[in-house]
Amino acid sequence: MQRDAADRAGSADPACHAAPRFQASAQPEDSARPAAVDAALAAGALELSDNPDDTPVRVESASKVADDVASSEAHGSASADVAPLVSAKDVIAAATAAVRAQLQRAPAGASAAPGAVQTALFPAESPQRRIFSLRALRRRRTEPLMRRRSLRPAATALIDDARPSLVVPPSQEIEDAFSAQGLLGAIYPAFEPRGEQVQMAQAVRRSLEVSENLVVEAGTGVGKSMAYLVPAALTAVRSQATIGVATNTNALLDQLVYSELPALATALAATDPQAPPLSWAPLKGLTHYPCLRKIDRLAYDGPGTREVAGEERNQAPALATLLSYVEQSAFDDMDGLKLDFRLLPRWEITTTSQDCLKRKCSYFGSMCFGHGARRYAETCNVVVTNHALLCCDLSADGGLLPEARAWVVDEAHGFEAEARRAFTSSIESASVLRVASRVSNAGSTRNVLTRLASRMKQASPETAGTFHALLGKATAAGEVFSQAAGAYAAQVKGLLFFDDRKANRSYETTELWLNSHVRASSPFGELAISARALGESAAKLSRQLQNLVAFIDDVPAAAEPQREMAAMVYDLDALADTVRLVFDDAPSSYVYQADLHRKKDRLTDAVRAVPLEVGHRLNEALYARADAVVYASATLSVAGTFDAFSRAAGLGGPEGAPAETLQVDSSYDFDRNMTVYVVSDMPEPASSSYLPALKKLLVGVHRAQRGSMLTLFTNRREMESCFDDVQPQLKRDDLRLVCQKWGVSAKGLRDEFIADESLSLFALKSFWQGFDAPGSTLRGVVIPKLPFARPTDPLSCERGARDDRAWFHYVLPQAVIELKQAAGRLIRRADDAGVVILADRRLVTKAYGRTVLASMPSKTVRICTAAEVIRAIEAQQDAER
Repeated sequence: MQRDAADRAGSADPACHAAPRFQASAQPEDSARPAAVDAALAAGALELSDNPDDTPVRVESASKVADDVASSEAHGSASADVAPLVSAKDVIAAATAAVRAQLQRAPAGASAAPGAVQTALFPAESPQRRIFSLRALRRRRTEPLMRRRSLRPAATALIDDARPSLVVPPSQEIEDAFSAQGLLGAIYPAFEPRGEQVQMAQAVRRSLEVSENLVVEAGTGVGKSMAYLVPAALTAVRSQATIGVATNTNALLDQLVYSELPALATALAATDPQAPPLSWAPLKGLTHYPCLRKIDRLAYDGPGTREVAGEERNQAPALATLLSYVEQSAFDDMDGLKLDFRLLPRWEITTTSQDCLKRKCSYFGSMCFGHGARRYAETCNVVVTNHALLCCDLSADGGLLPEARAWVVDEAHGFEAEARRAFTSSIESASVLRVASRVSNAGSTRNVLTRLASRMKQASPETAGTFHALLGKATAAGEVFSQAAGAYAAQVKGLLFFDDRKANRSYETTELWLNSHVRASSPFGELAISARALGESAAKLSRQLQNLVAFIDDVPAAAEPQREMAAMVYDLDALADTVRLVFDDAPSSYVYQADLHRKKDRLTDAVRAVPLEVGHRLNEALYARADAVVYASATLSVAGTFDAFSRAAGLGGPEGAPAETLQVDSSYDFDRNMTVYVVSDMPEPASSSYLPALKKLLVGVHRAQRGSMLTLFTNRREMESCFDDVQPQLKRDDLRLVCQKWGVSAKGLRDEFIADESLSLFALKSFWQGFDAPGSTLRGVVIPKLPFARPTDPLSCERGARDDRAWFHYVLPQAVIELKQAAGRLIRRADDAGVVILADRRLVTKAYGRTVLASMPSKTVRICTAAEVIRAIEAQQDAER
């Protein structure tokens, strides 16, 4: 169900995150701090943040009394019996006195008792209680930020004729900005102007000026982020508008938000102090932000213990870290927070669209991290998000992101795939059963109707009868839906009858193309009957839940189950719509597939309707609303043309949106620093002799290079087989080799590879892009096979059935783009150098090989035997010694 994707948007590999911006709970390095305070800290009675001067801290469960003053806080004043917030400085002073007095009365060697500080600061009988208030704390932190004027256009301004033109800087100003005396010179002291960067910046400027889309490929070293940020930021500030930037990886998102935009803002302010300051904000999915409602409950209950690695550990340090973070951060996500999520699981401190109470929550609005971040973003000139959230916003017809006058989509080579995921409709067995579990088994605490009934026990006699009648109808509809859900989840397994790879049990899952042959079969017909029953029961349950939601709208005690039921209505309606789409309407603009788990007891299957093309969706949801959309990447062209990307993105042609294209060569000397070897005597990849030959080649090139190699596989079984044979041989030569096996942390492998210059790595698709290892850490990239999509991929099958040249129109261009991304891992700085070894002889034997090689970033291509490749690398190593 699509809202989950929006919640997780940006949940990329943690290794992609930049260095943390915040490190909470750092103890002040103060040698003069009394030992009594250390005792209180050790006892768990006192928790400090890393700012001892002014940071409020939590003392025991003092937030239990926060609700007593909620009303007065809402009006910006404290009640007469409430003193100011407790700061760390105040706590240290009071803690010192309290614990010292206790220790003076205690026997020698005694330590502070838990709660000593809490007792001193919060005497039970005292009306002058000083409290920790999460609401007041958040309001004090966020109110200054929210005083800014929103840049969101008025409703009438959304009509093109009523929307003012963007105020774009003149061409000469952009030229001057990229000079040693200009903006870039102020940001980078050793800045050297690059013609390629200026060329791209001018193209972006013109795109904004004439409201025309732009596709630009800028090779590594051009400095493409500044090339689009400078004209976009100047335009946004002068137009008092919002311009959006979307990245594929969180590494680039963090780089823009925490490095390049602050530097640009500082330079702009120094250049023109009278101009409005540049403002910016990042936005991610809800699960990236802490939920204050859940955190308040944790603070109220106080820290407990959790078992970690077989050991009972106290949650207090993790909770102190989290509370310190909440106080010190405005709307930052938690991706950079050093928190032990084993002690505080992420699901306990974050929320989803389904769980969020929204306006029913006392923290909703500017105090909330997730919703407050969006409100703040509406006041900013530049909003930086990720492809996932942008595409979810497009598929949801807006509402997740602020309205932007223009968009820059960086790392655009992955945008089509993300858009297709966002516009896909799915019936996921696990999600259906999860909804069913919340309306079945009456009496269970998971049952939302049971929980609602317990909240409504105090209902007046006038309303009790109507309520129980509505509750009874919803309960009955819930039982019917639950039975239909179970029958559907069991029936979908019948599609395994069409699993052509039954003999290949090395993979637990399989993808099935639901073509006309499958749809006409008996197993699919039986599934359709179950699916329609599921859809009908979902629609009926939705109606009954809507009646309940409306009836309890003014009952504060029912806010949480009401919000949960409202979210379920959304899911149930989407489920009913998807059932009709897949099993009744089945329009030809979709490809239909089933993702099946081969084990009958694993109910994780999904039936999907996947858009065949996303271009027309982007045309309606993106291009029609934005003045201009700029796509940028280092890898968008194939053999010098943008035809494949433009077709996929819905640009150009009689039906596509108009767009200009620009190819900017890299500022680095790829031809000199990268040598591409094509191994001509390798067996065909489908041959039984291919894998032994590949293992021999890998041993030879690793020995010749003396490590520092990255081998990128397309197949896990082949990777692990090669590792099992190659690693022992290299170990005898004191060469370390590691492998991305199941369960191994990708982040850990990245960190280990970068830390050890001689280490070599066998890896899969997660390392093909977004992985930087500059310098001598990486001196060679080996690609055993071209990354063609599987022939059984449902999308490829559907395209092939409609287009005789679909392989050349879609599969080949995508493989070329992925190959260029992989090769690009080698050269990340001007002085990087090394080899790329392509061990797929189809580059020599097939006609398309010329297209692939012509698209490589280096034109230094040598076709030779495996032995010649090894000798050439050895000779290069000898020359460098």
